[in-house]
Amino acid sequence: MPLYAGAAETNITPPPGVWMGGYAGRLTGAIGVLDELYARALALDDGKARLVLLTADLIGFPPALVQEVRDGIARAVGTTPHAILLHATHTHNGPHIGTFRAMGEVDGPYNSVLVRKLIGVAVQAFASLQPAHLTYGESAAQIGVNRRVTDAEGRTSIGNNYSGPVAPTVQAVCVNGADGRMFAMLFSHACHPTTLPREERRLSADWPGAAVAALKTRFAQEAAESGFAPNALPLFFQGCCGDINPLRRGDYAAVLHNGQQIAQAAHTARWNAHGRLDDTLTAAEITVELPLLPPPSVQECERLIKTAGQRLSREEAEGSDAGTLRTTQAHLAWANDALALALRPGPSLTQSFTLQRLTLGGVHLLGFPAEMFVQYQLDFASSASASLLTLGHTNGCWNYLPTADEYARGGYEIEGAFLYYGTQMFAPESDALVREAAACLLVAESD
Repeated sequence: MPLYAGAAETNITPPPGVWMGGYAGRLTGAIGVLDELYARALALDDGKARLVLLTADLIGFPPALVQEVRDGIARAVGTTPHAILLHATHTHNGPHIGTFRAMGEVDGPYNSVLVRKLIGVAVQAFASLQPAHLTYGESAAQIGVNRRVTDAEGRTSIGNNYSGPVAPTVQAVCVNGADGRMFAMLFSHACHPTTLPREERRLSADWPGAAVAALKTRFAQEAAESGFAPNALPLFFQGCCGDINPLRRGDYAAVLHNGQQIAQAAHTARWNAHGRLDDTLTAAEITVELPLLPPPSVQECERLIKTAGQRLSREEAEGSDAGTLRTTQAHLAWANDALALALRPGPSLTQSFTLQRLTLGGVHLLGFPAEMFVQYQLDFASSASASLLTLGHTNGCWNYLPTADEYARGGYEIEGAFLYYGTQMFAPESDALVREAAACLLVAESD
């Protein structure tokens, strides 16, 4: 059976007032909309496997929502959950749907609607199946810079490390109809969508949304000039951007600039695509138990609880803003959780971590439920025997996952972010385990 594909999108913009995810301590919920948020789905069917690639303008998916959406899609379209890739672009100006602490309350009714829309857009994509073939291309692009800067005293902070690793590439998988015209394009780049600052409380898909909008405009122009309809649908998937920030930041002009740069590169990658991929689809998952660093000692946890409690009382007495109070409350909650772990005898702590591999005619997508450091993407690409897109924020997001050599440098991603995720930090030994699991997935496909 030849390959069939379909694509669809749906608006998932929440109403004003919904709390936003990405930055701790915002003063209020969303006060407006800079640009609309979307979920987009690509459906693929080769007669043996049915795959769904779903990307949404969200900060990340909490585990319970991942299972609900994947199970719902699997039932609705007749496939298995491991054949469904559920991805977040990681915008920091979308709704808070339950991934982090210190970012306000989760809006239950919005989440319920979101689940239905995500399942629905996958169904819509399958309803539009048509004969298709795939092509793959790449183009050079770089809007980001490595953000981990270590000073002369050995302190690591967030800044611009121009000598640090980046992935200066846009990758594109083009979905073409029987007549050869492209009707969908999956494209990927690695850079945090943190162009807008914490003070910006209007909803936005950040630069990935601007990139999609710019490509839509270009594709519409092409369609008008050729008399071909409908327009092609771009779908963005985030790479391993854990330690990469946009170089140009601060306002919506920077959002548009960054998006247009990546859109131009994606368009070039489209025309760089060569050779028709085969029509075979496969999917696989593997789950490993990653070790976590132990909690502080009981005495240290008790000290942290006392310190955070005193700070919270002082901030309440001084009339501190709600954002400051929520941040301190999050630190207090984490310290209490850490104490419970410290008091509990038993084996070392671990976190179940599921890697996913989808293969589209010889191009691999490797998805990880974490904020992966970019070096993973560079290393996997250099060792892969076929074209490989390495994606973070896929099927959930547990925490940052640095490479083992980064732990000695410390910094926010290692020493602070896990407080907001409400967990313990991955141990350095996780690096080798993740690499081994990824290699197993890729080797299994090549056998």
